[in-house]
Amino acid sequence: MSLDIFKTFRKSKKVILSSLNQAHIEASRNYINNFFTTFSTPLSSPSYFKIYEAGDLVGSMYESLYRLLEEKEESLKKVN
Repeated sequence: MSLDIFKTFRKSKKVILSSLNQAHIEASRNYINNFFTTFSTPLSSPSYFKIYEAGDLVGSMYESLYRLLEEKEESLKKVN
């Protein structure tokens, strides 16, 4: 099964925009972090932490998703 980065990006945006509360925000954060790890390459590291290398496209998409998530989180705080 091959994953389409653009299709996954659009789905990630839908997940973020459908968030209605803080639990949804946290689930969306996990979703976009999974997006990043799925489309980046793990590097070997002597430490406990996993380090990933992402291309420009993946990095740009991840930043865009994270910015959208922050905006959505702020809009929910204004409502509550």
